[in-house]
Amino acid sequence: MKPLLLAALVALALAPALSAQPISGADLDARFNSEPQVEVNLSGALLRLAAAATREEEPEASAMIEGLRRITIRIYPASLSDRPLAIRTLEGIGHRFEDDGWLTLVRVRSLPNDDDSDGDVWVYVRDEGDMFGGLAVMAVDEEDENVVFVLIDGLIDPAQVGALTRRFGNVDIDVYEGDDE
Repeated sequence: MKPLLLAALVALALAPALSAQPISGADLDARFNSEPQVEVNLSGALLRLAAAATREEEPEASAMIEGLRRITIRIYPASLSDRPLAIRTLEGIGHRFEDDGWLTLVRVRSLPNDDDSDGDVWVYVRDEGDMFGGLAVMAVDEEDENVVFVLIDGLIDPAQVGALTRRFGNVDIDVYEGDDE
């Protein structure tokens, strides 16, 4: 009876970590027809190194990084003709998030033939009471013709995110595409 109880306790302790990652980078890469333009995979020692490196000058950022298990970022090229497949792919991933208990925080759908549309956006969070157990952002960016996927796995304190946002402002990441000026 004790081994069964121990196994049940271990399963309960691991459950949040196991369900926090509904899709891996490799699984994501297999869904698109091209290599990612940007690929970031941070976990374990790299996250601890980032937390230690920022601890003295940016203690708020360091504290937030310390609660993370993994950061996965992918940006794939996606022409306008690829848009329907990209949207279906991200909708499927979104359903996996929802099936794993993630909450849809934001969903923006572009309208067909809308010249003012920037694209589609999905934002999911895994609710852990007063913290998030993870955050996922997916987007089909029609202007830059790419698909963006960001997954932050680990405990995220919304108050820390708010403080960092106020301190550093909006961060805009552009993918350099060549000699265009």
